[in-house]
Amino acid sequence: MIDYFTRLLGIQGFVVDAVTQVKHGLFSCVILDIKRVQQKFVCECGHISCEGIKYRERKIQHLSFWQHRCYLRFMQFRIQCPRCGLKVEALPFIHRYSRVSVMLGNLVYELCKVMTNKSVGIFQGLDDGTIKAIDKDKLLEKQANRSLDGITALGVDEIFVGGKNCLHMVSALDGPRGPELIYIGKGRKEKNLKKFWKWFGPKRTKLITIAVMDMWKGFINSFRTNCPGIVILYDKFHVITHLLDALNKVRQHELRCLSKRLKGLLTGKKFILLSRLAHVRGNARVALNELLCASPRLRKAHLLKESFSHLWSYKSKTCAKRFWRLWKDSLKWARLESYERFVRMVDKHLDGILAYCDHKLPLGFVESTNLKAKNIIRRAYGYRDDEYMKLKIIQACSSLRFFQPWTVAFNNSE
Repeated sequence: MIDYFTRLLGIQGFVVDAVTQVKHGLFSCVILDIKRVQQKFVCECGHISCEGIKYRERKIQHLSFWQHRCYLRFMQFRIQCPRCGLKVEALPFIHRYSRVSVMLGNLVYELCKVMTNKSVGIFQGLDDGTIKAIDKDKLLEKQANRSLDGITALGVDEIFVGGKNCLHMVSALDGPRGPELIYIGKGRKEKNLKKFWKWFGPKRTKLITIAVMDMWKGFINSFRTNCPGIVILYDKFHVITHLLDALNKVRQHELRCLSKRLKGLLTGKKFILLSRLAHVRGNARVALNELLCASPRLRKAHLLKESFSHLWSYKSKTCAKRFWRLWKDSLKWARLESYERFVRMVDKHLDGILAYCDHKLPLGFVESTNLKAKNIIRRAYGYRDDEYMKLKIIQACSSLRFFQPWTVAFNNSE
């Protein structure tokens, strides 16, 4: 039976010597006493010695054994290293000051991808602080070892957390692992992005040829300064947001001007009006039709809003510019002041909008990172550790999010 425990444990150079079951409060625990097969001791620097000095008996938590919490108990030695002096030996299944095994730490890291830290702590019988420390250390290690080679297109967006506090999020849109978030920093001014360029490195910066962003001057100036000759592509969803704001101002103007009998049709219909027509069904579609019949100016504004998204369907800039001229001509005699301001803004940034004809990048990913980040913060009811919050957002928006518990748990090289 002891041989079976040794085989299942799978720690090279150690065998299970004894198995003890004890009661610890309301929980049952299994203690595996393990001893080494060969008298070989390894220093942290890699030096191997055949002589060791008994140091202390250690007990660490390991992967659960059915419903029983499992602990490994063993004797740890010191060795006299010619390079490092008197040092505690390094063991492959435990980090130097850790109280959990490497395999359990890997499993905790994987469980934190799909569960809250509190739930993982209850499931594995660990303190919340221990769970956070394990998860954060693994996230730092993964982030430091991520490959950033082969990236030629970046996307940048901002998110507001805790009121006026702002974070900028930089994504790789054409990396070898697909679109993923690679960096989060504080602020959205040009000087705030200097840390990112230093972290990204000058060699990789020279390879960047296109960037997706909104029309914020801080982002534009920073990318043009560090990446001369870069093509700026303005985010479709940011442009559409400006158009929806213009449509809402038309609704507000009509609400002030129409009679009391028609005001009831406009009140409470904001989100029905701003939604895409294909997504409005049932009673909401009936209410929208009544609303558009009551106000010709609002109907005109709504039709222009629905047709504007076709601007991103063209592959030729010439055809796209023709569509844009026809769309502007439709505004004549419409008396939509908010739309006229929107037209002036688009004309000013038209080259960056039409750059999508030549560079078909996943524009939705840049905006989706914003939504995922808000969901991560909401699920945790906020974070006290800003660095940990940034790492969790990066994990949720990158290839690090894939859940593979047992494959990683038994990979001691991770």
